[in-house]
Amino acid sequence: MPIDMHSHLYAEGFHSASFEGPRAIGSEEDSGDTLARSNWRAMDPDGALHLRRIDEAGIDKTVLLHIDFGVMFGEARMTVEEQNRHISEVVRKNPDRFLWFCGVDPRRREAADLVEKCITDWGASGLKLYPTTGFLPADRECYPLYEVCSARGVPVYFHMGPEAPPYRNEGNAHAAVLLRVLVDFPELTVLVAHFGFEHWRDLIALGKVRDNVMCDFCAWQRIAGQSYGLFCHVLRRFLDEFGHDRVMFGTDAPLVELAMSSKDWVEMVRRLPHDAPAGSRFTEEEIDAVLDGNARRLIASLPRR
Repeated sequence: MPIDMHSHLYAEGFHSASFEGPRAIGSEEDSGDTLARSNWRAMDPDGALHLRRIDEAGIDKTVLLHIDFGVMFGEARMTVEEQNRHISEVVRKNPDRFLWFCGVDPRRREAADLVEKCITDWGASGLKLYPTTGFLPADRECYPLYEVCSARGVPVYFHMGPEAPPYRNEGNAHAAVLLRVLVDFPELTVLVAHFGFEHWRDLIALGKVRDNVMCDFCAWQRIAGQSYGLFCHVLRRFLDEFGHDRVMFGTDAPLVELAMSSKDWVEMVRRLPHDAPAGSRFTEEEIDAVLDGNARRLIASLPRR
């Protein structure tokens, strides 16, 4: 059964009044319409909507990635520690269906200590970072967090790809900025979201020189729906050049769920061996690995708690 490596859970108190949900920019992916942005406010405090979604889609389990928006938009009613603890409790009650990555902005004074607590005390399977909130992955203030994750044997998941203002696009989420991290932490597994959107070619180039990086193609539902041939071409390039064993499925739910349901997204990917155009053919074995095998192997490698 498929594994959704990339989704988010929202609850009242996670965001301040000034929060603006992320949206991509550019010709290949534009999720700035009202439909997508309204779904950022879909509250699911106990994960019930996620459970219904993955049941309908035939997804085995989903990874909940938390994001710390407090430094950029102002602190929410719940502290970032309370937010992470809340998600850990949701996962604790549904251990067969959920995993989670904590979200802590590296600019916080006690960021590394909180990441350590999330992993060792609350069972986080990794760390999610969102550089477009105002930092670069190679900034030295990030390094203590990488040291914690490397020592604990868990991955760091990065948003990659340009975003509309007020998010920062000064190299913050360009795949090339990850090279320094991959070199300085060779034992750390780095996960990259969204194929890097418009920077997908650069992510492929990065994968050719470093093997401690994996990726997902969540939030490409719009591209796949509007330009199926382009999506097939890019996925084929990743399997051939980045590595067929390093590409994973994700939904980014609930952000794009109204544009294409998880059920339809799973079905579209599953049917690639039958429906992809000439020049972008896929085997059943490749799609099984993308939907399930690669993520399952990564999860099996994580420390048991």
